Amino acid sequence: MSLLHSLRKGFFPSQCQLCQTVIDKSGLCQACHTTLPHIVHDEINLLTRPDINRMFHLPYCDGLSACAWYQGAMSNWLKQVKYHNNRVATKVLRQLITTHWHTTNFARRVDIDACILVPLANTRLIFRGYNQVYQTWAPLLTEQRFPMLDAIGKRATRSQVNMTKHARTHNVMQAYFIKHSLTKKRILLIDDVITTGATINCIAALCKAAGASQVWAYATCLTEV
Repeated sequence: MSLLHSLRKGFFPSQCQLCQTVIDKSGLCQACHTTLPHIVHDEINLLTRPDINRMFHLPYCDGLSACAWYQGAMSNWLKQVKYHNNRVATKVLRQLITTHWHTTNFARRVDIDACILVPLANTRLIFRGYNQVYQTWAPLLTEQRFPMLDAIGKRATRSQVNMTKHARTHNVMQAYFIKHSLTKKRILLIDDVITTGATINCIAALCKAAGASQVWAYATCLTEV
């Protein structure tokens, strides 16, 4: 540890983002981590849960995993990353995503060839300057050595905030398009929040049409309805 780092740590210690307890690394203490709205399930595939099957109609997805429900501190952190590129919130979500990934032993239980991160339209990406899904997920996927494919494009459409499930489905039908073949690939499709499932199901259908043999969805959060 460098002298500068030691001095910085001494004068500006890392604190838990919820209770402000001093901790070794920026993020959450163990006690606060356990209080978050984690999605607990014996099976890694959440589509085997009847309640989640009723919430999200995902006929083109072979499986679904998610870290937590979109509520409380989780929703606040996701909004801070999405709209403000907040560094602290980004670090917290990376910690939570990585913990969930390793706790569920996902890489050993689901066979994956490559990942696709739900994209932004080019106009929105240029305006915002970043994709929040990439910001929170890329470090883990890079560590796991999963290729991140630029296989899905997005046309500019209206924001889906406050849209009904029917309106979201209609809005995404022409929004996404496939860029190249995914023949026989097992794809991990990643988004930050699944609200109705319209977006993730539409992209999963495109992947299957492009030849993917499997599409497994993974979200940071699910919106409980």
